[in-house]
Amino acid sequence: MSPVRHVLALPLALPLALLLASVLGCSPALGWAMAAEQLVFGSFRSAENAHGWSVKLARLFDADVIVETVHAEDGAWYRVRSNGLRASARARVAQLAQVNDIGFWIVRGTLERPDTVTSTALAQTSMMPGSSTAAARQAEPSGAGGTEARPARTGSTGSPADAQRSAGYTDLDLGLQARRYPREGLDGPSRSQPSVSARLAWQRSWDDDQQSVRFSPFVRIDGADSERSHFDIRELFWTRVASDWELHLGVRQVFWGVTEFKHLVDIVNQTDLVEDIDGEEKLGQPMAHLSLVRDWGILDLFLLTGFRERTFPGPDGRLRGAVPIDTDRARYESAAGRRRIDAAIRWSKDWGPLSYGIHHFSGTSRDPMFRPALDPVRGLSLIPEYPVIDQTGIDGQLNAGDWAFKLEAMRRSGYGDAYHAANAGFERTLVGVLGTRADLGLVVEYLYDQRGDDAFDTLFERDVALGARWTFNDLADTQALAGFIIDRRTHERVFSLEASRRFGTAWTLGLEGRLFSGADAIGTDLPPETLLQPGARSAALARDDYFQFEVTRFF
Repeated sequence: MSPVRHVLALPLALPLALLLASVLGCSPALGWAMAAEQLVFGSFRSAENAHGWSVKLARLFDADVIVETVHAEDGAWYRVRSNGLRASARARVAQLAQVNDIGFWIVRGTLERPDTVTSTALAQTSMMPGSSTAAARQAEPSGAGGTEARPARTGSTGSPADAQRSAGYTDLDLGLQARRYPREGLDGPSRSQPSVSARLAWQRSWDDDQQSVRFSPFVRIDGADSERSHFDIRELFWTRVASDWELHLGVRQVFWGVTEFKHLVDIVNQTDLVEDIDGEEKLGQPMAHLSLVRDWGILDLFLLTGFRERTFPGPDGRLRGAVPIDTDRARYESAAGRRRIDAAIRWSKDWGPLSYGIHHFSGTSRDPMFRPALDPVRGLSLIPEYPVIDQTGIDGQLNAGDWAFKLEAMRRSGYGDAYHAANAGFERTLVGVLGTRADLGLVVEYLYDQRGDDAFDTLFERDVALGARWTFNDLADTQALAGFIIDRRTHERVFSLEASRRFGTAWTLGLEGRLFSGADAIGTDLPPETLLQPGARSAALARDDYFQFEVTRFF
């Protein structure tokens, strides 16, 4: 076995061993205390605002929510949190919070003593109720210091304890984005790409917060690529919440997965590729979703009605392949085409320091295959084909002090021969690095795909990924994530940087950049077949290094 596989054996083996023990009913023989968990819902300057928010949450969750006075360097704060919760109770409260778009942090063990907390700790829990579910779902507990490494963003300019947000709220985000490419692209597209965007989040609840409606449309207007100018309803759904079940009907976004660099098992929503190349932006998916909350875990049942095709950059866009993709002639294996009803089921459970989920999906693949087509007028193009697939997978995260071990693995059939793929790795959080208030998370992952060079839908078939996440723990919520991915065999490399900082209560500045190297740039005088050679998967992107600034205003 190679040294790399020896290194990966630990993060692969531990979650699977614990999962097996859980299924067989064995008690956990772990060296870490399985303490009750607390959910923190924000820190406030006003005791009255904190109390009003706690009353709303207690009624919504049907659980004890308390206000704790905390004396920090810059005065008294009032922290709203739950009492200690065991796994099943925490899962129920967390799901209710996410359904109602309420941000939170998970704290294991005992919170800092009120007379010893610094403003650094309070900065991570000074937040706005109603943070977006998409941001909250990406937050992962660091296991050190109790708070999450990636807190949900602030999403409004009002008072943190606006108790009426429980009954209804409206948030509007307006963004101004500017991308700059140092080199000209294929066929000479522009080196500058300005755009504007708007995202609305509207929610109303009634029946003592047991029913709600959420509406979240998104629009972008791009100055260079007409295909990137688009409108999408990210969410438009009705929710009914009971004590041990939830029902959602409408267009929603659902996220599965724990790894950082590639979300291998996240299959419910289609990727919005024109928004970002990292695959984290998703289109809304029409669905009926029933979630059953039980002591033995959470069972999610999905009927996915209506298929969404993947978006691709247009001829004038950047970050695209050398051969244009003809989305107007997309094909489907299923005779029902876009009208095919897909199905998915997922069981998830928190078991002490281990959180895991097992799923099965049957339906039209979100990842298209491509068939070359030659047209007398259009010339050579690629036609997307969407096969019917079955996918079974597992994702899990094991927290052990400052360490978090992560795994995503799946088996998929429908593209021909069945194959399996896995992402595995760990994250180590260094608290108060170099004597500062900042935390540094070090990420190591291995991305494996059994198909190797035949993997048409990914650049990452046998790659090593390294990352560093800085959380500055300031009131401006400054954070940065740098990542580096290298193919061990072809030596193709991708470097990425994402950073953000809030200004005041209404503005956020974001910075993003990507560099592609290790493969020769494809020129217009080279045949497209060059892209099929091993070591040239990222060749079409070699001209598309870019950096991007985005300013967002919250209303």
